[in-house]
Amino acid sequence: MIQLPTKLQKHAEELEAADERLTALDEDGLLAAPVDISSMLRNGIVLHERLKDSQLTLNSRECVVVTGDVEVERLELKGPGGLLVLGDLVVTSAELHASAVVLGACEVTDRLVGHGEPHTLTVLGEVEGGRFEMQQQFVMQFLGGGKLKSLHDSEGGVEELLELLSGAGSELEIEEADA
Repeated sequence: MIQLPTKLQKHAEELEAADERLTALDEDGLLAAPVDISSMLRNGIVLHERLKDSQLTLNSRECVVVTGDVEVERLELKGPGGLLVLGDLVVTSAELHASAVVLGACEVTDRLVGHGEPHTLTVLGEVEGGRFEMQQQFVMQFLGGGKLKSLHDSEGGVEELLELLSGAGSELEIEEADA
């Protein structure tokens, strides 16, 4: 059972189900990087029902939690608190320098780039989009399947990641996967 701030108690069932799924996949060795929702929330939260903007930079020590959808043309996540989206994430482009967990779907029209270890992007819903790039050991985990135009890893781990995702039950179609 995860420890939730009072502000998130009405979302406890949804968050606990996600945490249980992520924990089970990690225990079975099917995650490239573990995801700990409680750990993301430990420094406090900045709570939003929904975020919609043309350009949005999130740079908070606390975890930014969105109980609905995030719809942004250009998103920059600097952290260190990270981003937890209970709804869908819809962006044209994004730069992630912190961890993000999306319980719903993720749609990226153009490009999403993740930077640096130990940060991750974990999507439990379906993913759809353009070019996804993992830089400096950033890890992307698409657990709900979907379709990507391309997936790139600066460290050359795309094939290993795809094997893990497949083992976790994710049916991910990628037009172009490179190392």
